[in-house]
Amino acid sequence: MSDDDFMYEDEEEYEFEYEEDDGEGGEEVGVENRYYNAKGLRDDFDAAIREFQTVVDDSTSLTEWGFKATKQILKLCLREGKFDEVLSYYEKMLDYVRQSIVARNYAEKSINNMLERVSLAATPEFIQRFHQMTLAVLKETKNDRQWLRTSLRLAKILLDQHEYQTLDTLLSELRCECEDESGAVILERGTQLLEIHAMYLAMYAAREEHKRLKDTYLQCIAIKSAIPHPRIMGFICECGGKLYMSECNWEKAKSNFFDAFKNYDEAGSPQRVQVLKYLVLASLLSESEVNPLSGPEAMSYVNDPAIVAITAMVAAFECRDVVRFELTLRQNTAHIQDDPFIARYIDDLRRTLRMQALESTVQPYTRIRIDSLAKRLEIAPADAEQLLVALILDKRLRAHIDQEQGIVTLEQDTAEHQQFEALNKWATNMESLLRSAIATIG
Repeated sequence: MSDDDFMYEDEEEYEFEYEEDDGEGGEEVGVENRYYNAKGLRDDFDAAIREFQTVVDDSTSLTEWGFKATKQILKLCLREGKFDEVLSYYEKMLDYVRQSIVARNYAEKSINNMLERVSLAATPEFIQRFHQMTLAVLKETKNDRQWLRTSLRLAKILLDQHEYQTLDTLLSELRCECEDESGAVILERGTQLLEIHAMYLAMYAAREEHKRLKDTYLQCIAIKSAIPHPRIMGFICECGGKLYMSECNWEKAKSNFFDAFKNYDEAGSPQRVQVLKYLVLASLLSESEVNPLSGPEAMSYVNDPAIVAITAMVAAFECRDVVRFELTLRQNTAHIQDDPFIARYIDDLRRTLRMQALESTVQPYTRIRIDSLAKRLEIAPADAEQLLVALILDKRLRAHIDQEQGIVTLEQDTAEHQQFEALNKWATNMESLLRSAIATIG
């Protein structure tokens, strides 16, 4: 073969390939033009549907454009409330996913987009059906990660609809996906397992199943392999705070609410303001001397109307001012007492403040009438007497009550009493030291 012949054949091959590419490009440009023309007709439902349908019909070899056109038809049908047609076209869209016609990332993004749109526009029953169709295809294509995320989305919908029986079944299935055959947590799925447990927490809280709530909370904090979204961790800590509040463990409640507030704040969740109120509530009940609103994390919220009301309540506590506290409650009902959780502990707050105020009021006296104390606190004499008894039993007040005369007499610290207290403390320390020594020697 001569050099001329070689060059001639090469030119023929190049020319033939060029013509073939040009034909494909022309066909693709034509489908693409029809697709964008159809998008321009979206205000005219019938015309847009017809044009998008021609794209689907003409894109047998360019199926990505068919996928895009089907997705646009779905959006139009959803906008018009034609839900039967939505399901029909969604099934066609999922066929593209089954056949791996489009890239997995693009398919996942498109599915998520449609799930979001349906969740905003359709009925609860339709939303469930839509999600179940999606889950079936994701299971079929072995897209475990997307299947898990879509299942969690469906779980949230079931939770909002109070369909607890169906939710319980779904969560059990999801939990099995995060554990191996021995029941141990699969390390790389610790984050998903924590989200599943958070769903359980929400369900048990709604159903007021205290024991299950506590067991699940303890399981949550035992998971160490997770890197959860701050919003999820905030919710778990909030549940923990409410759990400890129900057990009157104010210190642990305060710690959990503080962690919940930090996580919600990091996530930008509006729930942070609500939890900040709960943090203040727990701090007041624990009689902490540290004002939680003085920390740098909370300073940016002091001007929020809900927090302003709580700040006034904190100020009343700091001054041991019972009258001011009651006035604050009456003036800020919407931000304080209308919250069912806070309202549950108003009586505990009131009792705590009255005991603090009573303790401060009696300090300068050796003897004082109970009705006089009651008048200062604007409470009934019988209530004042009960608070005095509680202070005496808690050893916060050294006094005795003459019920017949209605007088409380405070015991003064004499030199002999102070000496006795010092000796008693020394003896207690020596006993502790001796036991420690015996335990060390064995």
